Amino acid sequence: MMALRVGKDPFDYINEVKVERAKQAMKKRLQDYAPNPNCIHKLEKIDQKYHLIVFSAEWCGDCVAYVPGLAKSLAIAKNNLLQARIVDYDNHRDMADEMNIRKIPTIIVYDKNWREIGRFIESPRKYGTIEEELCAILDSTTGAPKA
Repeated sequence: MMALRVGKDPFDYINEVKVERAKQAMKKRLQDYAPNPNCIHKLEKIDQKYHLIVFSAEWCGDCVAYVPGLAKSLAIAKNNLLQARIVDYDNHRDMADEMNIRKIPTIIVYDKNWREIGRFIESPRKYGTIEEELCAILDSTTGAPKA
């Protein structure tokens, strides 16, 4: 999938943000964010591969708010089966259009065979945090362990 080649590791993405105010806000959020321990436990136990493609832009307030939380949640869970790549929305608009991205951040969750199993769009809808939304998407698949 093309998004894997153009995407960046979440921490590299945050470190390479060019708008200084956005970069500082993301780094502070990364430092201060406390992910839900139950979700982290679930993410640690995932036993099959999932790909997360995240469309983001540094001018987007929701991206600044939620991308660091995702990055920290994945880092704490330390599960190599969960692979996240951040794609710059502005630089890859054609790909975003092709993948029907209308609002950002959009996180598309794919299974190991690159079948889409769910999306997180803009901000948490059902649950309070990004990792809880991610856990809910992963729970909706048959192979995800329940807490």
